[in-house]
Amino acid sequence: MSVFNKDKAACCGCNACAEICPKHCIQMVEDAQGFIYPQVDSSVCVECGMCEKVCPLEVANLSLRKPLKAYAAWNKNRQEHLLSSSGGAAYIFSSYIIEKGGVVYGCTSDGIDVRHIRVENHSELFKLQGSKYVQSDVRGLFKKVKNDLKIGKTVLFIGTPCQVAGLKNYIGHHNEHLYLVDLICHGVPSKQMLHEHIKHVAKGEKIQHISFRKGTDYRFSITANKFSYEVSLWETPYKDLYLRGFIEGMINRPCCYQCPFACSTRVSDITIGDFWGLKNAELLPKESKDGISLLLPMTDKGLNLIHAVGDNMYICERSVDEAVNGNTQLRHPSLQGRRSRLFNILYPILSFDTAMNIVLADHKAIWTLKTIIIKHVRRNK
Repeated sequence: MSVFNKDKAACCGCNACAEICPKHCIQMVEDAQGFIYPQVDSSVCVECGMCEKVCPLEVANLSLRKPLKAYAAWNKNRQEHLLSSSGGAAYIFSSYIIEKGGVVYGCTSDGIDVRHIRVENHSELFKLQGSKYVQSDVRGLFKKVKNDLKIGKTVLFIGTPCQVAGLKNYIGHHNEHLYLVDLICHGVPSKQMLHEHIKHVAKGEKIQHISFRKGTDYRFSITANKFSYEVSLWETPYKDLYLRGFIEGMINRPCCYQCPFACSTRVSDITIGDFWGLKNAELLPKESKDGISLLLPMTDKGLNLIHAVGDNMYICERSVDEAVNGNTQLRHPSLQGRRSRLFNILYPILSFDTAMNIVLADHKAIWTLKTIIIKHVRRNK
């Protein structure tokens, strides 16, 4: 069964193979770096091939579509906007689906546990707000989505493109009640890496909350009973090793560097992300400065959903070329450089933070030297 014999770059960890297996003989197990991969019990397997048929990396090019349009958008509700990533579009879509009696599946962080959950009321939507720069656990979710669809529920699923593709293959047919929203993804580190880093930084304190973004600022924060930690990537670019490793694409899952979904043709109904490279952004209303979402409808169903929530968002149509040119991951996957390859040699032989300190040693030294020179020049003006 080739899906289990290929190298690690051929698996995205979406769990579709384990969920579809009629004999329940596939388990997702962690490797030394904390990424999950399928493991089959060959004594139970009947070679039905269902696992290969739902694998998004086996059938990645079957249903990719070009964007119908491109929009810059942000939430009119300022509080919801500030608590969300980018322009808060995902929150608006989720709120609309729940208002119509549907359910939403999205990513949450409970302490340091990052996973997908099912939400069916507005009071829980806050759990899905904000970016999570780590691979979310979707184990057990696809069956729940299928059960909701069977009883006639409208379902919105928000995830990375490979998760969306895995779910789409698992469902197996076009369903008008299923709305798929994928994120413009830079790649995903493992939960093990994040857990190790937080344990190192927080020195054993029990974590209550983590956050990776504050508006347009990559600001990693950790909150505990007797401890708090906050680092801005712009202010101190090499202080937090996990955030730096993520932004530079050094700690991604192996398949992320060959991702077939990192292009302008997409697998979802709507693609959302930051609208980087937006031209003449200074001419937009001041509320847009808190973050602007890029919306790329790929299907008529996705376009209709955007129109349905239009009263709750400021929406400005832009060209698809502008959107694609401003977002690298709409053109190609993250590139794996020598630092990433070095990190993969060192980790997990060394701890996450020790490995990253070695990998980033020269960059940290240069940045520290620049900081000292700038401070010296300012003092002597």
